[in-house]
Amino acid sequence: MIWILTSCTQPEAEETGYPEVVDSRLSLELVAENPQIVTPIGLAIDDQDQLYVLESHTHSPPSDYGGPAFDRIKKGIDDDHDGIPESWVVYADSITDGMNLAFGSENTLFLVQKDQVVAYRDTDGNGASDQTTQLLAMHTPKSVYDHAGILGITYSPNGWLYISRGNTSSLAWRIIGSDSSSIEGYGDGGNVFRCRSDGSELEEVATGFWNPFDIKFTKEGRLMLIDNDPDSRGPNRLVDVTFGGDYGYQSLYGGSGLHPFLAWNGELPGTLPYAAGLGEAPSGLIDASFTSFPSEYTGNIISTIWEENNLVRVPLQPSQSTVTGEPEIILQGDSTFHPVALAANSRGDLYITDWVTRQYPNHGQGKIWRLRAEGKRPIATPLTDEEINKGPFNNRIPNKNHLVSALSSEDAFVRANARYELQNSANLPMVQKLAQQIDPALRLEAVLIAAESSELLPQSLLQTLLRDENEEVKRMALVYAARRSRDDVREDVKGLLAAGNIPASLFETYLATLQHLQPEFIQGYQNQSDPESKKIQRVLPPSYLPSLIKDTKINEEIRSIALAYLEDTRAIRPFLLESLPTASPRMQSSILQAIRTVRSDSAAHAILNLALSSQSDPGVRGEALVALSYQPGTFCTEISELLSENNSVLTETAVAYLCRCRDEGIEETVAQFASTNSAAQARWQLCRSGDKSADRLSSDEQWQRAVDESGNPVRGKLVFQSATAQCQSCHKVDGWGSDYGPDLSNIGNSKSARQLALAILEPSAEIAPEWQGWFVTDKQGAKHLGRQIDVGSTSVELMAISGEFVTYEQPQSYGPVSSSLMPDGLENTMTSSEFNDLIAYLTSLN
Repeated sequence: MIWILTSCTQPEAEETGYPEVVDSRLSLELVAENPQIVTPIGLAIDDQDQLYVLESHTHSPPSDYGGPAFDRIKKGIDDDHDGIPESWVVYADSITDGMNLAFGSENTLFLVQKDQVVAYRDTDGNGASDQTTQLLAMHTPKSVYDHAGILGITYSPNGWLYISRGNTSSLAWRIIGSDSSSIEGYGDGGNVFRCRSDGSELEEVATGFWNPFDIKFTKEGRLMLIDNDPDSRGPNRLVDVTFGGDYGYQSLYGGSGLHPFLAWNGELPGTLPYAAGLGEAPSGLIDASFTSFPSEYTGNIISTIWEENNLVRVPLQPSQSTVTGEPEIILQGDSTFHPVALAANSRGDLYITDWVTRQYPNHGQGKIWRLRAEGKRPIATPLTDEEINKGPFNNRIPNKNHLVSALSSEDAFVRANARYELQNSANLPMVQKLAQQIDPALRLEAVLIAAESSELLPQSLLQTLLRDENEEVKRMALVYAARRSRDDVREDVKGLLAAGNIPASLFETYLATLQHLQPEFIQGYQNQSDPESKKIQRVLPPSYLPSLIKDTKINEEIRSIALAYLEDTRAIRPFLLESLPTASPRMQSSILQAIRTVRSDSAAHAILNLALSSQSDPGVRGEALVALSYQPGTFCTEISELLSENNSVLTETAVAYLCRCRDEGIEETVAQFASTNSAAQARWQLCRSGDKSADRLSSDEQWQRAVDESGNPVRGKLVFQSATAQCQSCHKVDGWGSDYGPDLSNIGNSKSARQLALAILEPSAEIAPEWQGWFVTDKQGAKHLGRQIDVGSTSVELMAISGEFVTYEQPQSYGPVSSSLMPDGLENTMTSSEFNDLIAYLTSLN
């Protein structure tokens, strides 16, 4: 079980000193700490270089919390102008769910709360706000998790406020500005929107985010954003925001981030790539051009990485009209350094708020740091209105008369801008002409424009696009039909597979489209039948998948993919067992996954015969051996014959199976074979001696050193599937496994080998809030553990490891557990080579 997460109940770490400054030309000093400043998050600096810090006191405070009842903004009084306040006063109070701060013109301080944006002014100059104005409010949902509501804010010198919103956990949302302008959504991703500094003229700028914590303009005139990643798709990312940009995520499809209609790095046509991948839990950013750092920092983005206790810089390189880069650490702390927000004063000193501990609930600690280059001035002057207007954010297509030609640009950002300008329904005739062009790239752009237009494509044209010879045009026509609930083409979509118009590479998109076009889903989504859009069922007719899987006229690769979607295989098990010997390797692998827990003699013998078949794929035979270990009976004599095979994956997996055998002759055979194979010998010793053998690894450091580039992902896949390692008890890969823990199908994109190894060795080190474990003590006094909890007036519902919810009436108690639900010591079920192989397999999942 590999839970790559973030802890909310980590024991408090012992302080060990200042964070380490990697660049010797920079110096770090402590500006303030508790009790002066506690649990600081947002940070802003006025034109007199006075610091304003948002203290959080309402972010899940424990029942015995001794702090203030409300969040508050504190102002630092720096009379001697040395950059370190001599005292602190309360600038604004009575705040709930505060998230971020930004200054506008005339020292107006903007505050983001999870459900509104407020402007503060100190008109009498006494150091405290005396004028408060609500600019906009999120009227629905009434309640949302802090990190899924309104999050970040920045002010543009041309009078616009740019604001980022989280994904609202798939709840319907509506935000209303001061002039009653509004934006809304249901099942979309987080977004960036803007309004005038008085809260008027509300409009969406870009969408497709998870939880975008911070947003800032650069000196070049780019709007940059940091976004946290979904449960099973990373990495966290630095994003170059553009008008009309779709960055790939939609909450309708749940928290994993894995669905054929989703993207994270521009993988789906019409979505945009990120500028850089970032570490876990990025929280704040700033253009280093506004600091006094050395000149090579010009144009670098500096970001706080909360979970990894550091600050990174990202040197950005041009890539067409956007930028890309790789992060480099410039400040590294220990477990007592959790940086959040960043702001620079007029001298170029960089200030950092520090949450200190890994504990999510309010805890009464906090620090503010200053990082600077002695005797230096800022690299760049403050951003101007002209720089904003001429910068890439506002100027990717200087001539709006050339929008159609811009659709043929090789630059995805330019094309996104052009589509944004052409979405108006008045352009529908032109879009229809584009959809019939010879150039497939233009047909694709037409479908993408139509997806965002208020007008629908004619049925006949959509039917043609669904049969388009170009795979990407066909893909996005399917997505369009699904997202626009085009039930008028349901039968056309159903007929595509039988007509041979759906290759295996489009099959999951095809299935998702059919699910969308079911009448029950269309009605439920349009009526918002559930407050959380992700809970509206997208279900195919019960007979559809069984019939498809049994239809031998359909491509076998497609049928193997379909098998992973079939929750109950009982009706087709005879067919699966009959097909197993002669199916393709891909189909055999899927059948083994489907039947391995079907404990029956017929299943066991079918699996055994495949394992023994010398004509079959060696990797599949290894999977058959793993599946056989779930079956009743011991086929020791038969499996021992495999030790003579000339394939190390197969023979070592056979040794793992033979661990169950106690026959003296078998033991002698295995021991003799193991003497010639070090990996097999280590497995055999582990079977017979447990973790007490003399050469067993005894520390996390030794296990970490065992991970190198020699790992075999084919063997690692078999370790992952094995009952011994238990990985599939909680995790899915490519549709197979359990939903109890995060889906790992793309884990190699977001986690390094070292991070994956640590997740096994120290499972409680990182637990994200959405994967928090809970306990329930029932009325008889028995304790139960689970992942999700729903508390009623007299009962508690808990998600068990099976994925089912169990109701406990009148429980004695319930609450969060302090450790991960992933058990400690899983490495002790493996040999060092198996551990290395498992990590190699996980890093290959991308």
